[in-house]
Amino acid sequence: MRRIGRVGFLLALLAVALQPLLSDAQGAPIKAEDKRMPKITEAREGAFRCDTAPALLVGKSLADSPAFLPLQERLQSRFQATMAPARPDGQLPGSPFILIGLAQDHPALRQLLADHQAKLPKGGLGPEGYILDITPARVLIAASQPAGAFYGALALLERDTAAEKGLTIPAGTVADWPTMGWRGMHLLVNSRADLPNLETLITEYLPQLRLNQLILEINYHFQYRSHPEITEGDALTRDDCRHLKELADKHFVRLIPMINCLGHQSWAEHTAQLLKSHPEFDETPDYPADNKGIYCRSWCPSHPDINKVVFALIDELVDAFDAKAFHVGMDEVFILGQCPRCKGTENARLFAKAVNDLHGHIVGARKLQMLMWGDRFLDGDATKYGEWEASKNGTAAAIDLVPKDIILCDWHYETSYGGAPATYPSVRLFQDKGFRVWPSGWRTEENVRMLTGCALQNQSDRMVGYLATTWSGAGNIVGGLSGSVPPPQGRENRGDLPAAIRKGAQIAWEGKVGT
Repeated sequence: MRRIGRVGFLLALLAVALQPLLSDAQGAPIKAEDKRMPKITEAREGAFRCDTAPALLVGKSLADSPAFLPLQERLQSRFQATMAPARPDGQLPGSPFILIGLAQDHPALRQLLADHQAKLPKGGLGPEGYILDITPARVLIAASQPAGAFYGALALLERDTAAEKGLTIPAGTVADWPTMGWRGMHLLVNSRADLPNLETLITEYLPQLRLNQLILEINYHFQYRSHPEITEGDALTRDDCRHLKELADKHFVRLIPMINCLGHQSWAEHTAQLLKSHPEFDETPDYPADNKGIYCRSWCPSHPDINKVVFALIDELVDAFDAKAFHVGMDEVFILGQCPRCKGTENARLFAKAVNDLHGHIVGARKLQMLMWGDRFLDGDATKYGEWEASKNGTAAAIDLVPKDIILCDWHYETSYGGAPATYPSVRLFQDKGFRVWPSGWRTEENVRMLTGCALQNQSDRMVGYLATTWSGAGNIVGGLSGSVPPPQGRENRGDLPAAIRKGAQIAWEGKVGT
């Protein structure tokens, strides 16, 4: 056996340095509702039991990957020993060992995959699938890509029944892979006070729930250098964002920063900092300062200087997170076409202009994926969604005026419309129009079951997964998932949001709606 390379050695040292975070993440009790039903399970007699530390063998393909770190941390914790990963030789050891790697890393892993190939999907395990093979003498974890090895390691540790010392893992074979590729959560980030809970969410709960995408709605709660006058409150720093990105990368989570663009420039009596510091961008500057009688202010999409400012803010967040995607919001835009510059232009064209301007910068100039809420592209009457989950102010026709490579987050929170059970026609409509769609539920298990069921029925390569919206901060979500605080109640957040999050994560992975 050979020791892994320099980068792998640094990762191993990093695991020791991050042991408190990793311990919380992988050592937290797994709730019964968080356990997934593997797609293939074959039981056998016995268990992999170790009272002394087994060898940890890491395939060459994972030497520079964080995929094996959960295993390393658990072994270090259970056996109070420094676990230096080794590279497997052709001849595997006769003493107990755990071998984790990609199929090409060792003949034993290649054979394990070949033995089960007939039972796997047409495309094989995919980027996040894995096979565990456990005997009393050894454990094999095989995957096609590092993310699959990471999830395989987590699945192995979740099968461990030993209390505090050693390992006891029932023997058998398990093969599993997610049904939906994008399994995400949307969160509000309001200040640096959110950082500890964001860290816990990324290192503990997202891996436990097998969520791999996290939208962080930051808006103006970042210390912008290009426009410091727009920064609001105790805002995140660039270093904060880089730290979150590093944690997310180690746990195979993609972070997607977000600024809610065009609409939602106020909430209740509070006007957000962009229009406070730049009132010249306000679509309705003559409205009362306390916002009485309106839902949310909008910026003027026709103002000649708005894009220069907004693009600079987007660039800073993208660079801070080293992001590959950006969410522009744009839901519930009710105020449009009212200022002298916009009057006389159809709302659909005004809305499309704002979308196309953002797309030109995010996709055209920055070469990123662009995401947005999809409600303004839907006709509230035709879909029977009404004026909140769809549009009744003339923006729906913009759907035919914008690029098709935008990912539309199709949020729907009700379970019936007009007295009839929800069928969520937009999930199919968006795909038929050529868009990729990310169905997004919220606060009740019933809503989640119905929406994910619709997504599974209308599944294609344009249906990317399931997104859990929360309309809450990380503290409420972590507290709710841990059971330490009551479910969030903000924004009429009726129902059991933590249960809804869990149900969505389970269905997105298993592909079964159940009851």
